[in-house]
Amino acid sequence: MPLELQELNPETDFPGIARCLFESYEDPPQKFFHVFFPIHGTGEKAREEAIDEAATRLKLWHTHDPSSYWQKVVDTDTGKIAGGALWNIHKENPFANPPSSQVTWFPDDGSRRFVEKALVNHSAPRAKVAQRPHLYLFIIFTHPDYRRRGVGQQFMDWGMKKADELGYDFFLDATLYGRPLYDVNGFVYIEENLNVPQTDNPDEAWKEVAEKVGPFTFWLMWRPVGGKYEEGKTIKPWEQN
Repeated sequence: MPLELQELNPETDFPGIARCLFESYEDPPQKFFHVFFPIHGTGEKAREEAIDEAATRLKLWHTHDPSSYWQKVVDTDTGKIAGGALWNIHKENPFANPPSSQVTWFPDDGSRRFVEKALVNHSAPRAKVAQRPHLYLFIIFTHPDYRRRGVGQQFMDWGMKKADELGYDFFLDATLYGRPLYDVNGFVYIEENLNVPQTDNPDEAWKEVAEKVGPFTFWLMWRPVGGKYEEGKTIKPWEQN
């Protein structure tokens, strides 16, 4: 079963990408996934509706974001998507004039307010250090059927090569499950980000999503241009005067 890295076809691939995304983050379950791709309700019908909504939203995000670049790894024997990656190739400082975005995937109540704050918290560490053109790995996943077969490494090899071609720093926010892949590729730990949205007056909807998601942690990681880093010697760009 040869596994081939391909550019995603935005006209046809988002339904398959969304399904693979859900199946990947459900095994093992990762609570933070609900912030980005919630299932409203219970049962298979609610899950299918959530996958359909995710496919539509991912296509919309891609269409309206000039920095967006999607890839997939495909099992060429079966045509099945083995994994996916969403890159943001920022040719300018993305934090200088950030686009306004609305959390349309939650109702207009406390649950939406919770997610809005969670997203601000999520991007805050990178906003402090990446005020320049850079490559950002926003989403990466491998289907459980294809793990430990080099799918993630194919994405990483492409990203590292692309960043070096552009002369860009490479940033990502790592989960506990993803960190080993990034560690072996020489990424440097920058900051632990424990995400706990706060409000003075949480309504029941806020409390419900907070209980479902709980505090969740990402680790901001960085790879300098060229991938060469020596502790105490390599100058971090954001620390320069």
